[in-house]
Amino acid sequence: MYMLVNRDKLFRMRFIISFFLLILFSLPLFAQAPASAEKEPSDTIVLISGRKMAAFVQNVSPSKISYFPIGSKELKDMDRKQVHKIMYRNGRVETFNTMAVQVVSEGDWQTVILTDNMDDVEGFFPLGEVQAQSSPKSRNARSARQSADIRLKKRAVNMGGLVVFITKRESKGGYGETPTHYVEGIVYGFEPPAE
Repeated sequence: MYMLVNRDKLFRMRFIISFFLLILFSLPLFAQAPASAEKEPSDTIVLISGRKMAAFVQNVSPSKISYFPIGSKELKDMDRKQVHKIMYRNGRVETFNTMAVQVVSEGDWQTVILTDNMDDVEGFFPLGEVQAQSSPKSRNARSARQSADIRLKKRAVNMGGLVVFITKRESKGGYGETPTHYVEGIVYGFEPPAE
């Protein structure tokens, strides 16, 4: 009789443990979202800056792209030269332009380009004017110019710019004087300035 009681307890214990294990392993199955909760797929617009936008593309013309942003019923237009590619919801990919830059750390002043050629800033957005003067510790004209350029690049990065169109350069200081260099320019970036 003692053996029967132990077998009965053992059977109940196995049943309870099996029941709890079954429940434990079946819970993740109920955690899955129902198929009706899925969102409608959208197109993805990749800009030349690398930024991605989810939207519903309506029209692609030779000069612009018309789209509806997600959650909006207002049709918007974008210049085609700002778009790297469009990845449509059906899987098709349409490429328009090459990426403007490689991935670099944001805020790196060494990636800013200084130019005096207006063609180099075509297609970019003006972000504002910037000016810089060389450090008073510059020993010669070359180091004064380099110091002014570095300061200009750092100010351009703080404005969110990547290219500076130089509008004015001025060097001062002769033999026996501390050389100074002054430079002005207009900062340009990939995206329009925030208002």
